Amino acid sequence: MFLLKRLNRRTFCSTVLGQKKKRDSDALQFGFVAQKSSLPLEGPSRRYVLDDSVGAEDQHVREPSAQWGSGDSPNLESGLEEANPSYPYLPTVPEEPGSSFSEAAEDDPLPGIEGLRITGEPFPGRDLQASGFSINGTTSCNFEWVRHLDDGSVKFIEGARQPTYLVTADDVDNLLAIEVQPLDDRKRKGDIVKVYANDQAKITCDPQTKELIKKTLEVGHVSYQVQLPQVRFLDMWEPAVLAIKREGYSIKCNGQRGVVLTEKFQKATAINIPYGYERQTEFSIVSADGDEYNLQPADNNTSRDTIVLVLRLFRSMAVEKRRGRKKGLFFK
Repeated sequence: MFLLKRLNRRTFCSTVLGQKKKRDSDALQFGFVAQKSSLPLEGPSRRYVLDDSVGAEDQHVREPSAQWGSGDSPNLESGLEEANPSYPYLPTVPEEPGSSFSEAAEDDPLPGIEGLRITGEPFPGRDLQASGFSINGTTSCNFEWVRHLDDGSVKFIEGARQPTYLVTADDVDNLLAIEVQPLDDRKRKGDIVKVYANDQAKITCDPQTKELIKKTLEVGHVSYQVQLPQVRFLDMWEPAVLAIKREGYSIKCNGQRGVVLTEKFQKATAINIPYGYERQTEFSIVSADGDEYNLQPADNNTSRDTIVLVLRLFRSMAVEKRRGRKKGLFFK
């Protein structure tokens, strides 16, 4: 009887593990490829799950229709509930604690990602997309977009925790990468996989934008039609003009409000970009006094990122000029 139980346990283990290995070999592709399994977002956990459950959209990002899966592949749930094998030779014997099956499960390879890559044009205002293949029972992933700065430091981009990423002026002259950590349904974490955008070269502007910015710097001044929130109605915008010169800038409303701000560029002057698709046209100027002014282009013909780059270049050149140094373009 003891020998019969041992043989039965081995038969059960080899059958179930054989089914498990076959399922793991059918790798699922992740990315925004039109397949059948939807990719929900689990809010604060920053994880994308490879199943057909309904997910919530991240509050900071307007996600396109995300898809996972390869053809008719099933979701990667535990195979034990699905397995109902028949054993014509031996009767079923309940598994004992500390069995070879439990030990084999602990020896399963950790979840992983293969073929991770980034597609899309690496220019401000364009979208990048990370994609790859999940292996070894991966059911979800954590995503983190990061910038590698000139001083060797790494900065995690706030809110950028999805496979898609909108390149902004903040990325110019920096290395941009995504880090992906796979997880399985047992909450085991695999090794973090990283891949760089733009073939591990610094992010720069497209040729047309480069030429436009260079001409603007040569002329020494430029004006943009913009909008800023009304004083009493923050969700309503009124037209204004943002005038930029070599030494400073001004914001003037077209209506009774008139001139809102006029000042010279200072070291404390900051030009910021909020993260997210919902605010992809907005930027803000923080004056030397610490007052913040939210702005956005008045039409789609003007790029938010172009205005930000021009402002930052004029500011940098003005500050360096007062120090007796010449500041050139920070992208080539």
